Amino acid sequence: MPAASILLIVVAPNLIASTVRNNFVGVAICLVIAGYLLQEHIRASGGFRNSFTKAKAISNSIGIVLLFVYFLFIF
Repeated sequence: MPAASILLIVVAPNLIASTVRNNFVGVAICLVIAGYLLQEHIRASGGFRNSFTKAKAISNSIGIVLLFVYFLFIF
């Protein structure tokens, strides 16, 4: 049983990733995750304006926006 569970833990993520990669479903999942991260980042930094003006928050905002831009250029 332990060998089967280790095999499942190692192989299943690769199988799922290769199934949805470069597919509309994969892009939709990544955009939903990026949207959730952006919403949580804005909430944690105290508002939309603060998320782009505070020194600590600028790098996080740029990274999340790059997630959106990257997946929009895939299609």
